Amino acid sequence: HYVRAEQAARKIFEQNATLITLGGDHGIPIPVLHALEVFQTSVTLVHIDAHLDWRDEINGETQGYSSPIRRASEMPWIGNIVQIGMRGIGSARTAEVEDALAYGATIIDAYEMHDHGIDAAIDQIPDGGPYYLTIDADGLDPTIMPAVMAQTPGGLNWMQIRKLIHRLVNKGRVLGMDLVEIAPQHDVGNTTMIHAERLICNFIGACVRADYYGAD
Repeated sequence: HYVRAEQAARKIFEQNATLITLGGDHGIPIPVLHALEVFQTSVTLVHIDAHLDWRDEINGETQGYSSPIRRASEMPWIGNIVQIGMRGIGSARTAEVEDALAYGATIIDAYEMHDHGIDAAIDQIPDGGPYYLTIDADGLDPTIMPAVMAQTPGGLNWMQIRKLIHRLVNKGRVLGMDLVEIAPQHDVGNTTMIHAERLICNFIGACVRADYYGAD
C-alpha cells in the first residue's frame, strides 16, 4: 500500500493541489514524503509529536511509526527539519538524538515551547517555505486529543496548534499536511474528533485566505 500511496500522492502534488492525509500510524507519511520529490525543491519538514521518531528500525521494520523523520532525513529534497512538542518517555535513545542534531534538526521540546511560547517556536521555522507539516495526535495535549495510544501530558493546546497552522501557512507555501496516530476507540466524548475536524478546517481555510489557489 505504500507504493500505491506514493503514486496517489505524486498525482495530487503534480496538480499543485494541497494534500491532507489522515491516519493511522506515523509510518503513513513516509510514502507522501517520497512523493514530495515532484516539486524538485528543498522542503522544510515541520513535525509535531511527543516523540522524536528517528529510530532506524524496530524488529527489522524500517518504515514504521517510529521512523518517519529518520526516513525523511535520507530524502535529498527534505531540507530543514523542525520538531516541536517532544516530551514522551522513551521518545528517543541518545544515539537518535545525536543523529537528529548532527543532521541539523531543530528540536523544541514541549517544556521549551511552553516556557517561551508557541510564537518563539514558530520563529525558529525558516521563512519562505515550502513546508510539509506532519502532526502526530499525541503531540497535542491529551485534554484535547485523548484518542491516542500513549497519552502524554504537556502537549500543544488548541490555541497553540491553531496559531502554528495559520502562521505557517502565511510564512510560505504548505504543500501538504497529515494528522496521524488517532485511535478512535480511546476517544472521550468525541473530544479528539472535534479538535481533529477543527484543525483540518482551519488548515483549509488558512490556505484559501492565503490565496494558495487564486480567485477561481
